Amino acid sequence: MDLLEYQAKQLFEQVGIPILPSQSISSASELKNLHIPYPIVLKSQVLASGRAKVGGVKFVENTIDAIAASQSIFNLPIEGEYPKVILAEARYDAENEFFLAIMLDYALKKTVLLGSSYGGINIEILLDNLQTCVIEEEFSPFYARRLVKQMGLTGKAMASVSKIIEKMYDLFITHDLDIIEINPLAINANGEVMALDGKIRVNDYALNRHPYLLKSLTRETPQISSIINTLHQQNYSTVKEVNKSILELNSESNLAIISDSIDLSILTINSLISQGQKIHSCYILSSENNDEGQENINDLFTNIINNSTIEVVMINLSVLGDIVDLFIQKIAQYSQKQATISSSGSDDRADRATGVRLYNNQSSLTIKSSQPLRKIDWILRITSSNVTIHQEKLNGLPIHYLAELDMAIALTIKNCQLALDKDNLK
Repeated sequence: MDLLEYQAKQLFEQVGIPILPSQSISSASELKNLHIPYPIVLKSQVLASGRAKVGGVKFVENTIDAIAASQSIFNLPIEGEYPKVILAEARYDAENEFFLAIMLDYALKKTVLLGSSYGGINIEILLDNLQTCVIEEEFSPFYARRLVKQMGLTGKAMASVSKIIEKMYDLFITHDLDIIEINPLAINANGEVMALDGKIRVNDYALNRHPYLLKSLTRETPQISSIINTLHQQNYSTVKEVNKSILELNSESNLAIISDSIDLSILTINSLISQGQKIHSCYILSSENNDEGQENINDLFTNIINNSTIEVVMINLSVLGDIVDLFIQKIAQYSQKQATISSSGSDDRADRATGVRLYNNQSSLTIKSSQPLRKIDWILRITSSNVTIHQEKLNGLPIHYLAELDMAIALTIKNCQLALDKDNLK
């Protein structure tokens, strides 16, 4: 998951990487209350590269010019993406500009430091002078100094840039990043360094370990911001308080989400909505007690099954105790009852008006007879690599088990559309 420049700089500031005074704005009117002295630079906050070349970066001297420039930037799509936020930032007189990056090389299975003595928008020159340093063992300042020396820096610049690399690596490790990049890292006549632009890519599978990073993922739609506020206003101390849907996003959608953490729920919602998928409801479980977890899964299933609108359920779990087995057990019981009712050819064997119950050893799940048992597609994903689900457990069940988030999201969207198309044919 890529962060925008202003989001990346918030993380830079946490580890002491110098950044300029700045202010993010979501409308031109906010420039009337700007807290940064002019002159300033306005930057379109989009993920696409090449902003400056197409007019997404503008230098302005006063408020009137800033308002006009911001209106132009807000209405400028860059590779089809319109900015929802513009970064207003102080100007900086740079004497030299460098490129620095740290990335995880999946082929080498090692971290690699990258640096160029030519930073900025001229990518060809940057790449021609690109230096690399593979971290073979545990990181130490030695690797930072080696890269800077390869870049041809000496004296005070060598020491300053080495320190920036060390801070970048600290951020890279502690936040489970895939990539961290500063381009350019500027240095002025006094030898002071400043991160003028930044890029960060967060590992999707690490997001549930860093809940504060999820606040940086609200860029796709204002709806996500309200979702986060709703989630954090809830009391999650017990499952009893969240066994009902905590969100009603779109009552006409046929998709429900189940998760076992606030963070994973936000990530799942964000991933689906960013691809245009509407969501009917979201359920969160957070119990560490198996008995309580089983009871509340029963309640959760009752809510879903008694809602005839829901036809696809995505279950995205970080794994809480035996919760995965409980879900599979409930789906198996529901599917078995569905098959039994479908094959029943006699009114004597039909369900009575008192309703249908799916039983287990400790508690039961009640389904209202007014809602016939119907086919539901279940997409199951587990973030933990320590959990293995054997395929024989899932044989004959309408469960699609996927480890990759993007594949689970794609299948969820596909099944929602298939179910919608089938309903339209009726």
